[in-house]
Amino acid sequence: MTKNQISISVRGKKPAPWGNNEWAWRKVIAIEANKQKQFRGHAGGLLKFEVGIVFYLRTTTFKKSDLDNLAKPVLDTLFLPYDAQVKDKSLTGALFEMDDSQVHKLLLEKCLVNTYQEEGVDINVFWEE
Repeated sequence: MTKNQISISVRGKKPAPWGNNEWAWRKVIAIEANKQKQFRGHAGGLLKFEVGIVFYLRTTTFKKSDLDNLAKPVLDTLFLPYDAQVKDKSLTGALFEMDDSQVHKLLLEKCLVNTYQEEGVDINVFWEE
């Protein structure tokens, strides 16, 4: 089996898991994901994805952000949910045209940073074929 990896990094943009800013945040992730898109689906059975996400947040966002709320818009942008609740379909399935139910391992972390330029996210996705 071949283990595959895609890494995405976004800096200078505050993670926004709620409200109107969520769509701008998701668009930035989708743009970066589309630059890396090399896998569009699998003809066989289920795949097992492992996703590691590290959020870099300044103090005000760090204190009020739950990891599960931060992760959901990222996963919904990278993978194609069954019932996407978005008007702009480019904001879903940007990396994988399959449901995120195939994510079998999810590692989340948030780190405190001092400047706007450091804010953002690092995403690593692994899977085997």
